[in-house]
Amino acid sequence: MKKNIYIIIFLMSSSACTNSLHHEIRQSISANQKARSLLEWETAEENPKKVFSRLREEFKTNSKLGSTVCEELLLLKGQDLSLFEEEINNPANGALLKECIISLKKKLEEYWLLQKKPFQSSGLNFSFEPRIEKRDLSKGYRASSGDVQSKELIITFDDGPHSDYSPKILDILKSVNAKAMFFPLGPHVRGNPAIVYRAATEGHVIGSHSITHRCLADNTVCAKANGGKPLPYDQAVAEIRGGHQAVYEVLGFVDPFFRFPYGESSFQLSNFLASRQVGQFYWSIDSGDWRSQTNEELLKNTLAQVDKNQRGIVLFHDTHRRTLEILDEFLRAIYEKGYTLVVLQSTDEKARYNSQLVTKHWDIP
Repeated sequence: MKKNIYIIIFLMSSSACTNSLHHEIRQSISANQKARSLLEWETAEENPKKVFSRLREEFKTNSKLGSTVCEELLLLKGQDLSLFEEEINNPANGALLKECIISLKKKLEEYWLLQKKPFQSSGLNFSFEPRIEKRDLSKGYRASSGDVQSKELIITFDDGPHSDYSPKILDILKSVNAKAMFFPLGPHVRGNPAIVYRAATEGHVIGSHSITHRCLADNTVCAKANGGKPLPYDQAVAEIRGGHQAVYEVLGFVDPFFRFPYGESSFQLSNFLASRQVGQFYWSIDSGDWRSQTNEELLKNTLAQVDKNQRGIVLFHDTHRRTLEILDEFLRAIYEKGYTLVVLQSTDEKARYNSQLVTKHWDIP
C-alpha cells in the first residue's frame, strides 16, 4: 500500500512537471507573436533564452527533466520549433537535450527544406551596381531613411556576426555585387574576427552596435528593460565605446556609425556621438525577422514596406536563419523592382581610421 502511494505521488509530480513545461513552451510561442517590438520579445520571461536558462538550473537537480523537454519540443510543428533553434544549437543545452538533439535538428532541417519549395529560384543571375554616398558627420548625423532618393535602399544587418549564417549571407551578397552596412556586437566580433575582416574587404560598411545589446537610453523604456533602473551614463558610454573598439582591434579601423540597441537613444548619448563625429543609424523598414513566421510571410511583409516607402533603410539581423533563407529572393525582388543599393560613408575619408571612440589599448568592462 505504501509503495503504491509513492508511485501515485511520483506520477502526479511527473504529470504536473509535464503540464507546466507544456504551458511554458507554448507561452513562448504566444509571447513571440504578441510582442510589439524586439525589445519586448528579448526581455520577456517567455523568451527561449530565459526559459532554457531556468531549465538548465532545474536539470541540475532533476536528471529526468531532459526527457520531458525532449517530448515537448518534438511535439511542436516546424515553424514553432524554429523559435527554439538557437537554444537547440546552444552547446550549453547539450546535456539537457542529449536524448533528442539529433531528432530535433533533423526535424528543423526538414522544415527549412519545405520552406524553400515555394521559391522556384532560377539562380542569382543578376548584379547590382551599388553606390557609395557621403554624409557630413562633423556635427552629428541621424539616419532613419538615410536621406536616400526614391528607389534607393540601404540594407543593414544587426547583432552578428553569426558563425554559420553570416558567411552564407556574405556569399549571397557577393554573388550579386550587393553592398550592405553591418552593426555587429562586440563579443561576436571578437569571436568571429575572420568574418568581420571578410565583410570589410568585400566592401561592406562596418559600424557597431554595443557590447551586450542592453537598452542604453535614460528613459522609462530602457529602465523597464534593465530591471527598473536606467543604465548609468558611464556604462552606456562604455557600451558604445566597447562595440567600436572590438571592430577597430580586428580591422584597424571602424566606420563612424553606431546603431543604438532597439533604436533607443537619449539627448545626452546623441550629443556624445555627435561630439565625436559618429552618426546614429536607425531604420525605416523593419523586417521583423526575429518573429516566428514562414519565409513567405517574412519576404512578403518586408517587400510590402519597401513598396510603401519606396526608399529607406532596411533592418535585418544576420543572426536569424530565416533572414538567410529569404535573402536571395529579397534581393531578386528589389532588383526586379529597379532599386539601387546604397551604403553611406563619412565625407572625411580618414574618419574610419581616426575614431574618437577607440584607443589602442582598452579593456572591455
